[in-house]
Amino acid sequence: QRIRRQIAQDLGLLVPAVHLRDNLRLQAGEYRIMMRGEEVAKGKVIPRQTLAINPGDAKGQLKGIDVKDPVFGLDAHWIPDKQRIQAQARGYTCVDVPTVLTTHLTEILHQYGFELFGRQELADILDRVQEENPRLIEELIPDPLSRGAVLRIFRNLLREGVSIRDAQTILEAMADRADRVTDPDALTEFVRQRMARHLTHRYADEEGTIHYIGLGRDAEERISESLHGGEKGAINLTLSPDDARTLLIGLRDATDEWRGQNEVVVLCPPLARGPLRKLTEKVIPRVSIVSPAELLPTVRLERVGVVSMSA
Repeated sequence: QRIRRQIAQDLGLLVPAVHLRDNLRLQAGEYRIMMRGEEVAKGKVIPRQTLAINPGDAKGQLKGIDVKDPVFGLDAHWIPDKQRIQAQARGYTCVDVPTVLTTHLTEILHQYGFELFGRQELADILDRVQEENPRLIEELIPDPLSRGAVLRIFRNLLREGVSIRDAQTILEAMADRADRVTDPDALTEFVRQRMARHLTHRYADEEGTIHYIGLGRDAEERISESLHGGEKGAINLTLSPDDARTLLIGLRDATDEWRGQNEVVVLCPPLARGPLRKLTEKVIPRVSIVSPAELLPTVRLERVGVVSMSA
């Protein structure tokens, strides 16, 4: 129940009840997370032990079972509970078995929760907004946008961890542009720009600073040259395989080097944001791609890395 409340607060997504079932085919301590009957994640825990995770700067080795953190893939060790204080003193993050399980489930819901948002969930949102602003829904659906297109835009937002709680603002942003642009992915970009306050607060640290990895001038030029317009306002990125590989490796290495407490984002030109996200989502799925047009002009930006196309 606590996890479902957290997802509703973070994303505005109402998650169905989570069911726990025994599976005798699994080994002791193993677990699987299923969604719509398909496995989306798995892991293994050791009862009555603590998982000591190395965030990257822990000092010294621990005596225990070497594993990878099931959520973020960091080096970790299962250790006896009595070693917890010693591990914490060395800089390890220590979590108990229930926390490992709930953290993994929460991360999976953030990552795949968009799949749980279907036509019924969209209908509930549209009914709620229609009570307050019936003209908005009448002017938007089914012309110029079908319900399927609107559903895809909401799913696009959830897929990147953007909250859909303020559904009226999201729908108003669609309506403002739908007379000229009807491609759902392109409209998603305009919706994100309307949600600048939400996105700025999400990525900024407690001091109001967003740490970002920038693109070198050569990388921006190569990307700009490879952007092409499509039907209904769509924008496509057609980098050569070599350029795409160089860019992806550079972004992955730059984000791996980040050791700050807060989230780091990749900052890119507005027109390139959506296509670049599609290119990177399988390589660095947890790293957000953001454009200046999606951020409040008052936010402080601090560059912590640059990605270049040159060797």
